[in-house]
Amino acid sequence: MIHLQERLDNARIMLPKICYEHFATYGEELLAWNKIHNLTGASGMDSILENIFDSLYPLRFVDDFQSCMDIGSGGGFPAIPLAIARPKSSFVLIEPRGKRASFLQNIAITLGLENIQVKALNIQNVPISEVNNIDLITSRALMDAKSLMLLSRKFLKSNGYFLFYKGTNFRKEMPSMSVEECFVRENRIYYYKHNRDI
Repeated sequence: MIHLQERLDNARIMLPKICYEHFATYGEELLAWNKIHNLTGASGMDSILENIFDSLYPLRFVDDFQSCMDIGSGGGFPAIPLAIARPKSSFVLIEPRGKRASFLQNIAITLGLENIQVKALNIQNVPISEVNNIDLITSRALMDAKSLMLLSRKFLKSNGYFLFYKGTNFRKEMPSMSVEECFVRENRIYYYKHNRDI
């Protein structure tokens, strides 16, 4: 865990000790569940720590947010690390696959993360009456950005943001994107777009 803390400290993302304890428990639980249910491609703790760092890296540049909806949460990246790091913000995790949704519920209970709500639904079936006025919508490798924004924009505040975790092929997916909307780290593109600019 020291390696993760050093990397986050170097990225100017300072977190209390309890967060690193939660990260360790999350990683152990994810590996244990993964042996049975195949929740993630992460095969060992080093891979999980890299995914945690990737999940948290945008805290360098995102505006403060009180609420976040993560679409297609899978094994919990980026939502679980973000919820651990931002305990005063509320998180709604959208994950339609039952085993993954069960894992997310379990890890929230295990870590005492009362700021997490899991909905085992497709984004198309989430009632606007239950989720609305969200500050930040996140997603990692679910579908193309344009389609996802069209599906989820109704949940976002007028001054809210989208944050999508994308690979280098995203430049082909969104050739018209502006440099100001993208933050690049190695092979990762973090696409951070204001709702009003859609």
